[in-house]
Parts: sequence; structure tokens; C-alpha cells
Amino acid sequence: MLPSGEAGAQPTGANVGLRLEAILAQPIDCQYKSFPVTDQPVQIGAAGRQGWNALQPPFSTPVMVLKDRALQHNIDLMAEYCSAHAVSLAPHTKTPIAPQIADRQQAAGAWALTVADVHQARVLRSVGAQRLFLANEVVDAAAASWIARELDQDPSLEIYCLVDSERGASLLDGHLTSAGFRGRLPVLIELGIPGARCGCRSVADAIDLARTVARLERLRIAGAEAYENLFPPGTAEQTIGRVDQLLGGLRELVTRLDTEGLLQGAHEVLVSAGGSMWFDRVAAKLAGPWALSQPVRTLIRAGSYVTHDAVEYEKFSPLAGRSGGSPKLEQALELWAAILSRPEPELAILNFGKRDAAHDRGFPVPFAAQTENGPASLPPEKYEVLSLNDQHARMRLPADSPLAVGDLVGSYISHPCTSFDNWRLIPLVTDQYDVIGAVRSYL
Repeated sequence: MLPSGEAGAQPTGANVGLRLEAILAQPIDCQYKSFPVTDQPVQIGAAGRQGWNALQPPFSTPVMVLKDRALQHNIDLMAEYCSAHAVSLAPHTKTPIAPQIADRQQAAGAWALTVADVHQARVLRSVGAQRLFLANEVVDAAAASWIARELDQDPSLEIYCLVDSERGASLLDGHLTSAGFRGRLPVLIELGIPGARCGCRSVADAIDLARTVARLERLRIAGAEAYENLFPPGTAEQTIGRVDQLLGGLRELVTRLDTEGLLQGAHEVLVSAGGSMWFDRVAAKLAGPWALSQPVRTLIRAGSYVTHDAVEYEKFSPLAGRSGGSPKLEQALELWAAILSRPEPELAILNFGKRDAAHDRGFPVPFAAQTENGPASLPPEKYEVLSLNDQHARMRLPADSPLAVGDLVGSYISHPCTSFDNWRLIPLVTDQYDVIGAVRSYL
């Protein structure tokens, strides 16, 4: 078993810094919500030198902020967890699609960067990422051609992707051949969940697929993969049982791949699973011991840990609600908005809506306010976002609440991935909301 900080015979290019100069040189203009628009445009890299505070003019509301201290705490905490549990980390960068954050994750020891599609891979390649785990199937010619070109142009680049069908594997193989690719792209056999998303529905089907892939000219099997966060809602105990069963199947699959000699030309076997809720089960079930002909690298791909959230991940993450201890992940994203109206005693209207806030896994959770009399905490049992329109939020509050029109309300977010989708540039702030930078997100 290879611990997270050990690269074995693999190149170490994935752990060098990303080239961020082009991002930092971009001007801040009217395409970025909430930021001041100045007579002489400020470059993103100079945002922290303007003396701005994100909750004061010239910033406008609503504004989403990224807390620098909490962000770094979460990155460091996950790195420490992986090191202690002998697993490697390929953080799923689809959460922020922010090279500046990915750079921090690599600096903390991330073995690779995970992406969901070729667009995300192109963003990270544009800043020099050297090891990408594309956690998806690739079946279209344009995507495969891009992969082929990148690998041909940079021999030190590593790209991994998934296969789950003979048809898909054959398409990928053919597209690579048509693009003139002469190498062998490393792929992982995906084991799936019945009724859920991609992946072979049984170990037997996965082995049959692997035998086909082994005969293809432009692919080689590097290991096996699963994604465990797709089971129907249930209690933590119920879900853990289902997750463990899936991971047991993944272990069986990898063992059979090795026994049948289907792991071609690999000096280590990749075994990958682990979103942001159940990565502790991946460490428990897949980190070892293994009795294979080659060493195993157990790779988790958590992404939302980087900013955390106040709803599902706060409840289920092994570094938050399920752990029952500390240190734990912290809320790094906050959404601040102004009260536009109190049309009824127990109703306030805030100036954010669906175009500003994640709402696919619950609404933002109010936690604090900035009033004329200073800051105030908002007890969650008394303050609640009830619904969202495009640009408005309805918030329940006590009839005797002192909050008034013009006061600011801060909320924790409910889903990091779809929160970043609404903000292309986010101020990076201290705990006092002083702006020390700006993070560019690519949808």
C-alpha cells in the first residue's frame, strides 16, 4: 500500500505549483457580481491590495465570500486525514472549478486532481496540471482527440478515465486511434450501483468488460473505481451498510483483475472511490491490506470538503457530524444579503435568489446579521429561508426580531458545487471580511 505522500515510480509533476499568472492578470469588471467597478480596472491578483471589506461599500449585495482561514483549515485537515489513513487524495475540483484552490490542494499533497469532464480538464491543463483523474466515461470524438493531443504534446502528463461498457471502451479506443494517438490511455473499470448512474452492475460484468479492454490497442487497465454516494436516502447506518457492500465488490473486482493478469503494464494498481460523505468507509475497506502482484494506491476523490456546507455534509461527513469530535471541517462559504422588506411581522425579504444561491439540496441557512447596532447571531430555530424566487428570498423570523430593512443577513450555503456555479469571482476574506484576494471560478 502506498501512503498519500508517496508517489512510488510515478512522476511527481502533479505536485508542482499551477501557473496562475494569466488568471491573476484578468481585470475585474461588470461581469463579476458584487465587486466594485472602478475607473481603472483592478486585476484579480490585486484585489487584496485595495483596502476593501466585502460587507461594506463599494461592494454591493448579495455577495458570496470565501473565508481564507476556514478554506486552508479544511485543506490541511483533509491532507492530514489522508496521510493518517494511508490513502491518496485526488480532490474533485468540480466543486469550485478554481485553479487557485486546486493549487492550494496540490501544495498540501494532493496526488492528482479529479475532474468530471473535458471542459474541467482543459481549465486545469491551461494552468499546467500534470495528473488528472477524469472520473467519467469518455465516448465523444472531440473529447478523446483533446486527450490524445495533450498526451502527445506532453509526455509527462498523466490522464486517467473510466470505462463501463464494451461499446464505450471501443468508441474511446477508436477515437484515440483516429486522432493519431499511439500510446495506451490508462482506464479504470467502473463498478456501479443498480438504478443509479454509470458503472458495471456486477463484478462478473466488470470482468467481462476488462477482458475486452485488454484486447484493445489504445487502452490499458490501471485499476477499478466506484462512486458510493448514490444510494437512496436512509439513515447513516443503512447507507454505511450499502457503501461497505459496494466497496467489498470493488475489492473483489480488483483482486480478480490481478489474478487474471488484466492489469496491463501498471507498476501500481489504482483503486478509487470516496466522495465527501463516506470517504472513511473507503479508507477502512480499501486502504489495505492487499495481496496483489503489484502495490495498490487507494485514491479518494472528495471535493466538497474544501468549503464544507451547513446541511448534508455537516450532517454526514466523517470530519463533521458523524465524527462527533474535533478538529472538524468549517464553513468557508458565506452568502450575505440585504433585507429589502419586512412586509409582515414574521417575514423578511432578502435580495438574493436562485441566481445567487444553491437550492438543489436545501436553502441557505441564516446564521448572523450586521445591523446598525453591530453584529448579531441568528438562532437557526428562529430564522429560516422558506423559498427562493429568481432574485428574492423569503425568510421567516420572529415578530419581535430587531432586524430592519437595510440590515445584512449572512447565511451558510447548502451545497458547495452549485454555490460556486452562481459566482464567477468570489472575494477571499479574513474572518473580519477584509478582502485579501479573489478566487476565479470556471463554470
